[in-house]
Amino acid sequence: MGAGIVAYFYSNEVTWSAIGGAAFLLLLSFWKMWNGYRIHGTTAWLVVLYTTMALGLFITGYGLAKYRTDAIATPIIEKDLPPLKIEGVIEKIVLLEGDKAKRVILKNVFVPGREGVYRVRLKSYHFKGEEWQIGDRVSVKAKLMAPSGPVIPGGFDFRFKAYYEGLSAVGYTLGDAEIISKNKSSEPYLTHLRRVIGSSAYQSMDPRYAGIAQALLTGERAGIIEEDAESLRVSGLAHLLAISGLHIGLVAGCVFFFVRLGLVLIPGWGLRYPIKKWAAAAAILFAFAYMIIAGATVPTVRAFIMTSLVLTAIMLDRSALSMRLVALAAMVVMIMTPEAIMGPSFVLSFAAVAGLIAFYQDYGRRWFVNANAYRPLMRPFYYVFGVIVTSIVATLVTAPFSVMFFNRFALYSVLSNILAMPLMAFVVMPFGLLSLLLIPFGLDPTVWPIVEWGIATVMHVSDAVASYAYASLYIPSFSDVASTCAVIGFIWLVLCQGGLRWIGVIMIALAFAITLINQPTKILIAEDMSAILYVDKSEDKLYLKGKMNGYTKQNWLGALGYSPDVDIIKLNAVDNIDLSNGYCDDFMCRFNIGEIYITLLGNVMMLPKACQNTQILIAPFPVKDRQCPNVDVIDRFDVWRHGAMMITFTNSDYTIDMVRP
Repeated sequence: MGAGIVAYFYSNEVTWSAIGGAAFLLLLSFWKMWNGYRIHGTTAWLVVLYTTMALGLFITGYGLAKYRTDAIATPIIEKDLPPLKIEGVIEKIVLLEGDKAKRVILKNVFVPGREGVYRVRLKSYHFKGEEWQIGDRVSVKAKLMAPSGPVIPGGFDFRFKAYYEGLSAVGYTLGDAEIISKNKSSEPYLTHLRRVIGSSAYQSMDPRYAGIAQALLTGERAGIIEEDAESLRVSGLAHLLAISGLHIGLVAGCVFFFVRLGLVLIPGWGLRYPIKKWAAAAAILFAFAYMIIAGATVPTVRAFIMTSLVLTAIMLDRSALSMRLVALAAMVVMIMTPEAIMGPSFVLSFAAVAGLIAFYQDYGRRWFVNANAYRPLMRPFYYVFGVIVTSIVATLVTAPFSVMFFNRFALYSVLSNILAMPLMAFVVMPFGLLSLLLIPFGLDPTVWPIVEWGIATVMHVSDAVASYAYASLYIPSFSDVASTCAVIGFIWLVLCQGGLRWIGVIMIALAFAITLINQPTKILIAEDMSAILYVDKSEDKLYLKGKMNGYTKQNWLGALGYSPDVDIIKLNAVDNIDLSNGYCDDFMCRFNIGEIYITLLGNVMMLPKACQNTQILIAPFPVKDRQCPNVDVIDRFDVWRHGAMMITFTNSDYTIDMVRP
């Protein structure tokens, strides 16, 4: 099913009739399987049966992705608009930068001169959050911009994300908003609850730590300052900010423990009633409430499904920790939000859980299920050992996917998790949950300082680990071959048993070897020709023509495996610069990579000379075909049509990849 969803996003669409035919095949295969197992089952019959079922599931996944895409139908603004006055209804207000700014989402937006109803996200230093309420219709002057596509072929596509989030445009306000009509109905309960939790945290805590507390309890991460977010990424603690199995598990575990403890203290109840099952039911209800408050994101839904199934198994006196549980949770998420499979949240969360279950069904069971683990004096040792082993396993199994999506590997993540996880498990989450329960009684200010101390200590750990040398290793993006090796290797690793499992480790290692050994020279071109980056792998030097903005720099250097602090030689307004294999002046840059000659043209008057003895010409203005015959020309119109480009040189040949080929 997942392969069918991925195929939809990487191929042309098929008709609904083909999808309907696949659904029929799927139903037929299930019916035949039921009858086949009851009557007879030869090997050939089962091969045909499973093949038919696999095909049916594949195209069912394809159909789910197509239906979801057609059903959303988000109108996207194609290009940036000049500042204009827009009207819309306030859907959401989020505090930013310690209440210095606000992120406002407007729905039912009418844009002058354009048809349709839009939903836009604006950053504002002018919106007065105390005066505006969710549901108010306002008018504001704003600069609207089209959601940006990838800045490098195969890179992160915010436009894709915006479409499935229902965002038509992003931008910022140019002045305060004017209320057209006040909201007469009451604020939605969940929205009000999230706002109350956030306000309570900010009133009782330092804004720096209140933003993190808000992220942990409501899922809203906009209040986290960028320095803290980067520190958590470098130290390997960024997963703490994404509400997933850790947080749902801690909430459910705390409720299960304290409800069971409270019931057993009532004389006789522990002997006469199934209080363990009652505690499991209460934990499911609290976990569900926490998931709803946190916004029901992909990791949260996945974690709730798995946690609730485990607790249901307790109520039924069964064990539920298995790969079937992972598969069921994955199918539920794919049915609800097929596009989630394309993002890091889905991949990393399921990879971590699948890896941990595979480990604890085999090696972990041998180590931890023994008499020593239950001796009172040994329990602290086994707890620390369990945290260390779990951190190592989760780090290793998610490493290839972290590199795929983020091009970095937190080298000391095991150390930071060993130090931070006990604080999260015994201080931050339990007392954070207690503070939520005390808000209706006005007693939460007595608990928030404990939560603040726990978060502050976690951040001290994060900052200390992030300051170590080589805390974050930057690795180039995986090629298609390397990605395929990593994915197949991971599936092999978690599904196979015994010695064959190590074949998966070899394939994952091969993916890293292919990536690190085979790094050819490249030229990257921005979609507006504002920046051209020449990466000379032979000399390990980077040359920049133009200027990169921060977002482009982060994505380009990450994909190439370089730190953001790497030295870049600028070729702007130069007199003469000798490249390792060419030269650069005010009019043009000319160099060769092997037997291929490349010219970066800066002045249209030099076009006749630039076309001579050149295989590739890159010009920031239109160039007609007849002006430069027998030359691969990349001009301003090419990047306008096809987006950002990347030229990869291998041996005596080269390939040109485009965002929109």
